[in-house]
Amino acid sequence: MRRRWPLAVLLGLTVILAGTWGWASYQGSASGLEGRKGRLAGVRLTEAGGDAVSTFEDLTLRSSTGQAVRAIIRVPRAGTPPYPAAVLIAGIGLGRKVATVAGLEAIGRYAIVVSPDYPVKLHRRDWEGLNFLATTARLRGSAFDLVAQIGLQIDYLASRPDVRRDKIFLVGSSLGAPAVVIAGAVDTRPAAVIPLYGGGNIATLVTHTLQHGERDPFPAWQAAILARTLALFLTPLEPTRYAAGIAPRHFLMVNGADDSLIPRANVDALFNAARPPKDIIWVPSEHIEPDEKELIGMVSGRIAAWLATHGLLPAEAAAER
Repeated sequence: MRRRWPLAVLLGLTVILAGTWGWASYQGSASGLEGRKGRLAGVRLTEAGGDAVSTFEDLTLRSSTGQAVRAIIRVPRAGTPPYPAAVLIAGIGLGRKVATVAGLEAIGRYAIVVSPDYPVKLHRRDWEGLNFLATTARLRGSAFDLVAQIGLQIDYLASRPDVRRDKIFLVGSSLGAPAVVIAGAVDTRPAAVIPLYGGGNIATLVTHTLQHGERDPFPAWQAAILARTLALFLTPLEPTRYAAGIAPRHFLMVNGADDSLIPRANVDALFNAARPPKDIIWVPSEHIEPDEKELIGMVSGRIAAWLATHGLLPAEAAAER
């Protein structure tokens, strides 16, 4: 009788692990993310200025789940609605302010753009010592929220009479890159998905980023532990698992040829995981930063021209290249 205990314990652990994995997989599924998103329950808009080509408004979206999304939306001053529209997700530090950065005019001239804040704020101290365990758990939930909230922003854009529902596209840079890949794979409404300066294989990518010499690096051993723990928690949100689901819609990657934050192997992993139609544009640059007006303008122009080629922006946007 005693000999059966190890077997019983093993079977019990197997059931628990299988249940945990099943729940994690459900959270990252289309139905799981749809449930997390809820229904669009409220919208608030406040004027917030503008630039030469767009007006800006502060936007708050409320979901039936109780979540709130703070964002900035820019609307073209010229042209005739309905317009194409984009959800643009930047790095965690910039958040919704990316909608107002100089250089974005090549897209903002032709399309409505909405950019949200992240559902979490992180600091280096959050990763130090045992803090990283609580931070990893918090980041996991926030990562699911971020992807679900992209769907809520698509709901909002699709509800506007000045938006072409068949010309909504997703753009995500840096940490926003995997988010738009996942959101675009589980939601069939976006006509194109465009990750910028991103890649796949979370464990190796995060390990490299944490060790990066110009970004307040962690020791190699600590970076490896942090990265693998984070990758384990975020396995259901590994972008290479989703990329193939974007086809037959359009997929474009834009990456820096000299990007020291995103290794070429990680770029290749994500691009190879996607199915045609897919393209990649290599830009002669380091990792893109929000104060690099000329680089942002060049990248925006390349994207606008690509979108015009595929009929997602007006033909004149091809001249932005």
